[in-house]
Amino acid sequence: MRPSELVVEGGITEIFGRPSTGRTSLLVACLRGVTRRGAIAALVDTDHVFDPRGAARAGVELSRVLWVRCGHRADRALRAADLLVRCPGFTLVALDTGAFTPRLPLTAAYRLKLAVRRTRTALVIVARHRLVASGAALALEASRRGCQWAGPPPAPTRLEGAGTAVAVVRASGSAVDLRAGTVHLAWWLA
Repeated sequence: MRPSELVVEGGITEIFGRPSTGRTSLLVACLRGVTRRGAIAALVDTDHVFDPRGAARAGVELSRVLWVRCGHRADRALRAADLLVRCPGFTLVALDTGAFTPRLPLTAAYRLKLAVRRTRTALVIVARHRLVASGAALALEASRRGCQWAGPPPAPTRLEGAGTAVAVVRASGSAVDLRAGTVHLAWWLA
């Protein structure tokens, strides 16, 4: 699974799962893919958890990312994402809802779906639980597969890598062709 497969032009991608499952790493991979092509992205960060230095080390061109911090206010984050998907010029708008998934009325989810379709913007939502349900063109559930530890025996203390399982929960339309039900990824610390 490549990051380009996660970004659905004119559609919504949901990446959800418990904390420390690799969902944020998938988001950073999407940002890297978009910014390396020379396109502009926006990141709506509800809980101020985005690590710009780590993202830059992962290959994200930060000069091509608008970072919107929302002061731990989910209502502000949802309004900001709604506004940004209507603005021309962004190839990708990412919404990281943080620790808690806010409630989104069905009408608001439908409005987001229509807005991204009209502007051909890709909206990637990272949350603990699904937010737009059937409004998503692609929904991926991330789960932890284990950790690799390094260091002297008998008790290694340095985290060396982590594994993530990504299950395709929803893939609608012809925008995405993912035949595998679950993909296993490994993240290694540099």
